[in-house]
Amino acid sequence: MSRHRDKKYHKKHDIRIDILMAVVFLITDLIIFRLFVVQVVNHTFYTALAQDQHQIVADLLPERGQIFVQDKYSDTLYPLASNQKLTLVYAIPKQVKDRDDFAARLAPLLEMDEKNILERISKEDDLYEPLKNKVTDERVEEIKKLNLNGIGFTKESWRIYPEGGLAAHILGFVGYDGDQRKGRYGIEGYYEDKLAGKMGHLEAEKDVGGRWISIGKKEIQPAVDGDDLVLTIDRAIQYKAEAELKSGVEKWGADSASIIVMNPQNGEILAMANYPTYDNNKYAEVKDINVFNNAAIFEHYEPGSAFKPVCMAIALDEGVVSPDTTYTDTGAANVGGYTIHNYGNKSYGVQTMTNVLEKSINTGMVFVNEHLGAEKLYNGFLKLGLNELSGIDLDSEAATELKPPKTWRQSNLATMGYGQGIAITPIKLVVATAAMAEGGNLVTPYIVKEIIHHKADGTETREEIPTKIIRQALKPESAATISAMLVSSMDNGYAKTGRIPGYHLAGKTGTAQVPLQGEKGYDPEKVITSFIGYGPIEDPRFLILVKFNNPKSTSSFRADGVNTAAPVFKELAQFLVNYYQIPPSE
Repeated sequence: MSRHRDKKYHKKHDIRIDILMAVVFLITDLIIFRLFVVQVVNHTFYTALAQDQHQIVADLLPERGQIFVQDKYSDTLYPLASNQKLTLVYAIPKQVKDRDDFAARLAPLLEMDEKNILERISKEDDLYEPLKNKVTDERVEEIKKLNLNGIGFTKESWRIYPEGGLAAHILGFVGYDGDQRKGRYGIEGYYEDKLAGKMGHLEAEKDVGGRWISIGKKEIQPAVDGDDLVLTIDRAIQYKAEAELKSGVEKWGADSASIIVMNPQNGEILAMANYPTYDNNKYAEVKDINVFNNAAIFEHYEPGSAFKPVCMAIALDEGVVSPDTTYTDTGAANVGGYTIHNYGNKSYGVQTMTNVLEKSINTGMVFVNEHLGAEKLYNGFLKLGLNELSGIDLDSEAATELKPPKTWRQSNLATMGYGQGIAITPIKLVVATAAMAEGGNLVTPYIVKEIIHHKADGTETREEIPTKIIRQALKPESAATISAMLVSSMDNGYAKTGRIPGYHLAGKTGTAQVPLQGEKGYDPEKVITSFIGYGPIEDPRFLILVKFNNPKSTSSFRADGVNTAAPVFKELAQFLVNYYQIPPSE
């Protein structure tokens, strides 16, 4: 009996040992599996977690792409928009032992009010409370010397513009949209999705209390940095354009001004400037938000006589006039109950169409448009892109809406010939005029010539932006003819103040009236003066538009396109022929 009981006892004992051993092996296997998960599968996650509670956040935030320019004689990329690592100082209220002492010692170094700090650290169980952004490394070292419990630091990336306000309206800035920092205006706004990059993400299983489950799935997908952009802007030309624009505004007391420099052969914008301007680093200090608008692509205006080549080119293309077509100018034209006069009330007698551009004769353009007719003129406008966006890759380009010809009065057809009664943006006049320089081809103006794409693995690829020809807007022979007429205008007419001896340049002045706000008629005290030109005509390398809003006349100085915009064109054109080392035409 006892022997039988002993056998049963040993058998039960053996089963318990087997179960115990199985449990031990199972636990051991689980521990090994857990170590494998921690050390191999989720190595990146736990390394980041061990380093700092904010390291994971840093791994999930992309670096914003930079914006670069070059100049003609260097492959060096100069940053116009970059990033600077500054420190965010934060509090861990749960770890703060003496709140009053903490606030009193920290306030002077952070340049904050003690009460403000006390309010932020008042939550006892709070693990994170941001205190101050953009703290310099020097100031961080001073704070660390205080040896405060409950203080933390993490690096943040902030947008900076190393060249100050250079190309401010081209770049725009990174500002707040609600609680998010986003690109606003210019390149920063237009290319926000590319510059911002892609956020990384963290996948982790949590329990009902919100704590990570140790054996749960955890994965970090690193952020992808934003694309870098290389602009068509030439750094040297941009500097020169901005300097000349500022000088002209100050010299003639203009309210504002704009310059566009474009390569008419491919649409590359070489420079674009407006005055007044601002420093992108200090955009928050700008009191008038209208300063942020890029007037070169946003502001509508009646271009005046600088628009005459557009109507003349359409008339040449339709075959209704030639350079030698004549008419007799009496100094005035009666159209639809209105009397139209020439600038300065001058009368010229028998004149050719070339003479009309040389002497900027208003009645001559009335003659041209009457022979052209509303439908053909309107269709010519459409071909030259005046009723559509130019397509330039900048934020906030304003659309132009031309009224259909059936709504035009007879006087509208007449006044459009010399650029009154039609409102366009400067960039639209530039694009339409560029078609004359480029054999009749309408090109899309653009600012970004190369995109550098960054990948998650640290590699990069480069994408060159090609020239975009929209359509053939003028016959090649029509473009060549209007260009020759504009060279004659530069050599023999009012535009000669913009002439550079030895070079065949095409050009036209403009002096336009300014419509009264909310009323019919024009302001007798204000004008818009301009000059548009391109060359050298044998191989056009540049096209320049100079525009001044309301320059002031004096007893010895008449504020018109001849005296204000043409000299600035000449100065900039002379710089360009020297910079590009273009040999003289003659």
